[in-house]
Amino acid sequence: MGQELSYRAALLRVLEAPEPGACETVPFSAAAGRVLAERLLADRDDPPAPKSAMDGFALRAADTQQATAQRPLCFRFRSVIAAGHVPVEPLPASPERKPGPAAAGLPAVRIMTGALLPVGADAVVKQEDTERVGADGFSLRRPLLPGDHVIPPGARMRRGEALLEAGETLGPQAVGILAAAHRAHVRVYRRPRVALLAIGDELVEPGQPLGPGKTPVTNLYVLSELARRCGASVRSLGVVPDDAGRIARLLQSCLLPSAWREEAEVPPSACREEPAAPPGAGADGTAPCDLVLTLGGTHRGDFDFVHTALERAGAILHFDRVRMTPAGSTIFATHGKSLLFGLPGTPVAAWVAFETLVRPALAKLAGCTALERPALAARLAGTVEHMAGRAAFIPCRLELGGPEPVAYPIQGRHPHEAPASLRADGLIRCDEDAPPPNRGDWVRVEWLAGADRSA
Repeated sequence: MGQELSYRAALLRVLEAPEPGACETVPFSAAAGRVLAERLLADRDDPPAPKSAMDGFALRAADTQQATAQRPLCFRFRSVIAAGHVPVEPLPASPERKPGPAAAGLPAVRIMTGALLPVGADAVVKQEDTERVGADGFSLRRPLLPGDHVIPPGARMRRGEALLEAGETLGPQAVGILAAAHRAHVRVYRRPRVALLAIGDELVEPGQPLGPGKTPVTNLYVLSELARRCGASVRSLGVVPDDAGRIARLLQSCLLPSAWREEAEVPPSACREEPAAPPGAGADGTAPCDLVLTLGGTHRGDFDFVHTALERAGAILHFDRVRMTPAGSTIFATHGKSLLFGLPGTPVAAWVAFETLVRPALAKLAGCTALERPALAARLAGTVEHMAGRAAFIPCRLELGGPEPVAYPIQGRHPHEAPASLRADGLIRCDEDAPPPNRGDWVRVEWLAGADRSA
């Protein structure tokens, strides 16, 4: 027999179990969306030497100090430096006497954005701040300071600097940092292996005939996609009838060493497993599932068999009830290093259970250091139902464009309704020991749009 826990205690119990999977080295092209398994340090200064931040002219700032609007100084250039090219010659020496606009001109070099400054130059004047004089000259009407419009050495990164930390998800900006660090390969955590099955005699796959009493299965596909967006490799086991023996056999198949054969996203020769197979894997690289989700059958009705199936599969039950609304009938068990969740079958309850209990476990399995979604305080625009002694998670729609964030609760007329989860971009969290919030109160909202890790 399991036990009922508070939401906080249930989440702590769940997060005690997962361990990040093995690591692998993948090519840069396959790094997006993965979780970094190493601290990324810069191996060089970038830029290695001063570069121009503008299209213009490189010169000595000291040569410009006498320039005024009334008495502009004349400069001459003999060469042009483009980005990607190394200056061949240093900037010529300056004459002792500063010439006016009609004289031979002070030394300068025409330079493009991103080009290395020639030796001797310490400033760049933007071309729009000059007036051209002939084909190879320009006049300047104001002085410059050393470093004007110059990117100094190491401005983008310095050798030994930490660019990314282990446990960070490689989103678009992080991938850009990898590219800037010139990393052709990167060490990441293996994606968690997740299997899902929906339980119920009444469920049919999309496109199949809908007989009397039948209903299309939806949770299976919603949660499969949510798991993928958490960075998992996902395998759907489809729909299984209300049959304890069949459910148990499917669970057992997910827990065998040969349950999962990796389907490489990149050629095997490009990925290097560390180690070649995780503990418990077969010699051919197959392995048990890291996490198994069953959908439905978690209550104590005559046709709810998840408890029995978990027992037959040899799983250790940690809890089978949580003091939360909805999703109070969520089940959590383990089998070795594999995690097993039994989620309620109703759409909103299954979705809330995934967001509040399964998602943090998946994040830890994936090697992430940030296990919680971003949260914000928002004004409550409406009323919410909150049962005393139970944590409540209420889907809401956030409005962020006004003077302060506003949360509009979405509470359906019936727990089986799906639209609440479809239209929500936040979850209002009410702790079990807190009084129900009133309209206009500040509430904590977990922002659902703020932590997807999909590439």
